[in-house]
Amino acid sequence: MKKLIFCCLVVLMGACKDDKEVVEPETDFAPDFNGTYVTTTVTSSQVSNMEWVVTNNAKNQLAIVFKRDTEISAAGTTVSLLQTYKLINVKTTGKDAIELSESVDVEQSNGKPLKQKVEGTGTRIINGNGKQQINITLKLTDSATGAATEEYLEFKKK
Repeated sequence: MKKLIFCCLVVLMGACKDDKEVVEPETDFAPDFNGTYVTTTVTSSQVSNMEWVVTNNAKNQLAIVFKRDTEISAAGTTVSLLQTYKLINVKTTGKDAIELSESVDVEQSNGKPLKQKVEGTGTRIINGNGKQQINITLKLTDSATGAATEEYLEFKKK
């Protein structure tokens, strides 16, 4: 009999539960990332100056215009290539985190078509100089060949 009364109490308590729970609105972290970020990478034969212009285009969603200006030195000559990636669906996954995962048609100064998948998870930090930066391991995969490159980058806010 005690078990039956206990079961009735449990059912009664469940039925009396308030269904009008307060739902907190989701915080929009995208505006905190807005700005222009730059970085430069140097190897023995190549210098790449990169720029990200970050804007928010929806709640927790960013647009990034990523420009990579590369100069390659070989056999006494220098070849330049400017590539522009227009990312429109970059997600903010937290106060200081973004996630890139989309395929884009890359605009190239040589006029050749290129479609690449751009992937990475970035973290926004304040560096030792007190400047905001985004650290990311960026993976670029050629859609036609499947060839991929991956590099760690630190984009510092201008």
